[in-house]
Amino acid sequence: MAVARAVNPPPARRMTARAGFTLVEVSIALVIVGLLIGMGAQMLPMLVKQNKFKETRLLVGETKTAIIGYALANGKLPYAAATTNGIQTAGRLNGYLPWATLGIRGVDPYARTLYYAVESHLATSAASSLTQLRSNLENLLNGTTTPDLYCNYVSAASNIKSAFVVISSGENLRVNIPSDDNNNGRVDINDNNRFASPTQAITSTYDDTLETVEIAHLYGLCVKLTP
Repeated sequence: MAVARAVNPPPARRMTARAGFTLVEVSIALVIVGLLIGMGAQMLPMLVKQNKFKETRLLVGETKTAIIGYALANGKLPYAAATTNGIQTAGRLNGYLPWATLGIRGVDPYARTLYYAVESHLATSAASSLTQLRSNLENLLNGTTTPDLYCNYVSAASNIKSAFVVISSGENLRVNIPSDDNNNGRVDINDNNRFASPTQAITSTYDDTLETVEIAHLYGLCVKLTP
C-alpha cells in the first residue's frame, strides 16, 4: 500500500520591492530640485557677465597684436576711423578702431565697435618703411619729438608714452573718465590724448577694457627687425 507524502506548500515570497516613493520623499526631492534651479538662475547672469568680460579682454589683446603687425608690415600705424565702418580717416587721431583697414573684427561682445587712438608722429597717409618707423620712434624716445599720447597720465614718473591705445567701452557701453573728457561716452576728436592705465581696476564707474603698446616696446621690435 502506497503511503501518501505530505506536500508542503512553498514558502511565501517576501515582498522586497517597494511600490514607490512616499509623499514625504517626493516633497524633499522637489525642494532640492527647486533649490538647485534657484541657485542656477542666480548664478547664470554672473557667469554670462564674466564670460563676456573674458571675451572682451581676449579680443582687445588680439587687436593690439594685429595693430603691431600692421605697423611692422607697413612702417606706420593706421589713423582712427571717423565712423563704425572701420575705414581709417586720414589725419584722424582719436575715434573708432580702423578694423576694416586692419582686416580684423572690430565689434566687442557687447556689440559695440572698439575705440582707438594713435600717436600723431607714427601715423601717416604716405608710404613708409620699417626703418622710418624706427627713426620716428627713436625721436620720440630721445626727446627730439614730443610725444602726444599717454596712458596713466598722473605724473612724469607714471606716464606711459603710448604708440596707440585700444578700448572697449565694456558692459555700460560708455567709455569712462579719464579716457573720455567730454562725457559723451566715446573717444573722439574733442578728447585729449590722456587715457586710463591698462591696469586700472574695474569699479562701479569704470568698466573699460584698455590695451596700449608703449613707444619703447614698439621701438624694440623694430630694432630686432632692422639692421
